[in-house]
Amino acid sequence: MTRMEFMDVLQRTLSGALGSSTVNGHMRYYQEYFDSQLGMGKSEAEIVGELGNPRLLAKTIIEAAKREGLAGTPEYDEVYEDGTTDAGDRSGLKSYRIPGWLLLVIGLAVAVIIVGVVGSVVSALLPVLIPVLCVLMLVRLFQKR
Repeated sequence: MTRMEFMDVLQRTLSGALGSSTVNGHMRYYQEYFDSQLGMGKSEAEIVGELGNPRLLAKTIIEAAKREGLAGTPEYDEVYEDGTTDAGDRSGLKSYRIPGWLLLVIGLAVAVIIVGVVGSVVSALLPVLIPVLCVLMLVRLFQKR
């Protein structure tokens, strides 16, 4: 695993559980760690080997944040993932975060469109429906006599 792959998996795993400022802080730390270790003559593979599985590392960071009360407050309300892979290997998934205010705006826009379409259909059919209903009422009125 390369440095970029390690950092990508770490960031994606942290992003689902922590706020972006917390994730960015951890990402900066590990970027600096890689830089310092590379400066000491170690290879990327050695550094990744020392750090271990980035998912396990991320879970450890998330658990520590939960104990400190920092987890559970991501800045986005929904996380959508596309693609399908084995549950143990989520490296092929892409995450898309949609802010809550954008979901609200989209919901309101859909509601306005639905009301507009229903209103247009009713206003188009009303000139036809009123005479038809009047004729039906008259027919029923005269049938009862």
